[in-house]
Amino acid sequence: MQMLQRYQTKLVLRILVFLAGIYIYIFHTEWLEMIYTRELHKELLLLYALWLALVVGMIYQLIPNRSSSITMGSVKYYGMNYFPANEPYRPGEMNRFIQLSNIGAWKVFAFWILLTAAIGLLYFSRVIDRRMLFLITLFFYISDLICVVIWCPFQTWMMKNKCCVNCRIFNWDHAMMFSPLVFIPSFFSWSLVLLSLLIVVRWEYVWWKYPQRFWFRTNRILQCQNCTEKMCRIKGPLLVDPAMHEHGIK
Repeated sequence: MQMLQRYQTKLVLRILVFLAGIYIYIFHTEWLEMIYTRELHKELLLLYALWLALVVGMIYQLIPNRSSSITMGSVKYYGMNYFPANEPYRPGEMNRFIQLSNIGAWKVFAFWILLTAAIGLLYFSRVIDRRMLFLITLFFYISDLICVVIWCPFQTWMMKNKCCVNCRIFNWDHAMMFSPLVFIPSFFSWSLVLLSLLIVVRWEYVWWKYPQRFWFRTNRILQCQNCTEKMCRIKGPLLVDPAMHEHGIK
């Protein structure tokens, strides 16, 4: 429960950040234009602090670790977190697991590209402006942890992974939440986008080279009986793993 409580606390803090963003949007809307300029402004110290916290968090995510503050869903791809399960599985099951996981990932990728394109179309059509892009990003910032703590549409409808710890695309989160900022050419926006893409590239490279680190049949640290996080306590795990279900394994 400790990890779940930690992420619940993070969700509350992100909600407060979003509410602060709405306050700024209503009462200090000029700040949301100032942050995209090259000059530094003392009025934006809190926004700079938020940017720094996001950057430090992403850099920390790139450093191999077993930190108790980060869920195994995020750090399972490091070699230090791979513990061979040594359990037999039928020929082709690993390949099927990879295939089904990639199909789910491509579904999420296609959906998010279309969503980002729609946001970009609204922006370039002047239906929304840069200030609204900032609020959309903060909304995605909240939604990321809603998916982890409460309910995840990608897990339920596209990925079909048993839980967040076993999620094939867990470290896509920053790239997805910062995607609206890609339309704003500034240091603060593009630095977040580029760093988040670096995380995805590294994640995908490890997935391609060491898929056994991502499957609970081959990495025992991802198995329910060895899980100490219980991140699924609220939303519950999916009861059937597609790769196992096809072979009649429960």
